[in-house]
Amino acid sequence: MNNKLTLDTKNIEMVVKKNLCTGCGTCAGICPKNAIQMIIDHRKGIYLPQIVQEECSNCGICYNICPGHEVNFKLINNEFFGQEPDDPLLGNYLNCYTGYATDYEIRYNSASGGLITALLIFALEEGIIDGALVTKMRDDHPLEPQPFIARTREEIISASGSKYCPVSANIALREILKNNGRYAIVGLPCHLHGIRKAELIMPKLKERIVLHVGILCAKTISFLGTQYQLRRMGIKKENLEKISYRGKGWPGNMTIVTKNNQRRITKLNDYYDDKFGSFIPHRCTLCMDKAAELADISFGDAWLPEIKRQDKVGTSIIISRNIKGADILQKMVGKKQIEIIKTNSAKVKESNDFSWKKTEIRARFSLTKLLGKEVPDYHQDLLPSLPNINAIVLHSQMFLTSRRYLWQLLEIYSKLLKYGSFIKSKLKL
Repeated sequence: MNNKLTLDTKNIEMVVKKNLCTGCGTCAGICPKNAIQMIIDHRKGIYLPQIVQEECSNCGICYNICPGHEVNFKLINNEFFGQEPDDPLLGNYLNCYTGYATDYEIRYNSASGGLITALLIFALEEGIIDGALVTKMRDDHPLEPQPFIARTREEIISASGSKYCPVSANIALREILKNNGRYAIVGLPCHLHGIRKAELIMPKLKERIVLHVGILCAKTISFLGTQYQLRRMGIKKENLEKISYRGKGWPGNMTIVTKNNQRRITKLNDYYDDKFGSFIPHRCTLCMDKAAELADISFGDAWLPEIKRQDKVGTSIIISRNIKGADILQKMVGKKQIEIIKTNSAKVKESNDFSWKKTEIRARFSLTKLLGKEVPDYHQDLLPSLPNINAIVLHSQMFLTSRRYLWQLLEIYSKLLKYGSFIKSKLKL
C-alpha cells in the first residue's frame, strides 16, 4: 500500500480561499522557509495562515500536510494503527477507563482530572520525552494562546486547563524539527490530523514525536465568543490581566483578573451555555472527529451521571488506542501517579455524545454545498443519516455570532430554541 501523500505544489492560500482552514498551524510549523505566519482574523475571530511571498519557495508541503481540505482516515489508520477501526464513533482503541491524577493540586486545577498534566510530567521525569507541545495563555496578551515546548514540570503545569479559543498549536512543530529529542504533543483532533499527515512525509517528525495525546472536542469557540462573554460581564478586553477558562474544581470555573486586580469567577455551567457555544468557526461544523481518533491516548470530561452527582474535583474518560498508550498508563498506575478504572466503550459513549458529529455530517455537508461552499474530503463513507434540522440551526447561530451588531439577538434566539425543544418533547409524548 502506498503510505505517502501525493505531493501537490498548491499552497495553503487555496485552503483559506475555500474557507476550509482549521487554524491548526501545521503549515506554519513545518514550512522549511518559515514563510507562513498564523495571523488572527479579527472579523472572524480565528487564526488564518499568511504567506510571506518573498520567502516562499512554492514547495507545496503546506498544502499537502493541511488537514483542512483533506484527511485520508483510511490511509492514516492503516499506517499508524495497522487497521481501520471497527468502531466508527471512537476509532481504533484497546481499552477504555475513567480516572484522575493522584496529585490533588494537579487534579483540582486542571479541566477534568488532571490526567494529561500528570502524564506529561511522568513522561518527562521518566525520560520518555524531552519536552511536550502544550499551550498556555500569553502573559502580554491574555486573550491569545501561546503554544510552546514545555521542558520542566512547572512549564507543563502552567499549561494545564482548557482554552476555549482558537489555538494554532502546531506552530511549535518548528522547535521539534529544529531540535533533537523525543516529544509529546497535546492537541485537538484537527491538530492531530495535521501532525499525522506531516509524519507521513516527514520521517524526522515521525521519529521525534513519541507520544500523541488527544483532547476530545465537540467544537472550538472563536475569539468572538470570549469577547461576547466579557461584554456580558461588563469587562472591557483592554482591562483584562488574566483569563482561565477552567480549573478550581470540576466542572470548573472561568477566572478573570482585571488590571485593577479585581477577580471575577463564573461557573462553567453559567457561562458555557448555548449562546457562548454558538461562536463556532465554519470549518468546525465540517469536522467528524470528536474522539481525537488519531491520538495514542484520548482524554475528555467524564460526563457520567454517577460522576456528576458526587465528583467536585475532576474525572477523565480515557481511550487508550495502542500499546504505547497502554504501557505508559500502566506504568503510571504502578507508581501511583494516577488511579484508573477500566470501563467499556458504551460508558465512554454515554459520557459524551460522539454520534452527532458522525450522524449529522451528511446534512452539514449538504447544506454547506447548497450554500455554494466546499467541504473536506475524508476518503471514507459517511454514516447514513436522515435530513437534520440541526444543520440549519447551526448555520443560523453562526450567522448571528459572526456579526457583532446581531449579538443582542442571541438571547431571543436561545429562548426560541429552548421553546422549540420543549414543544418537540411534548409532541413526542
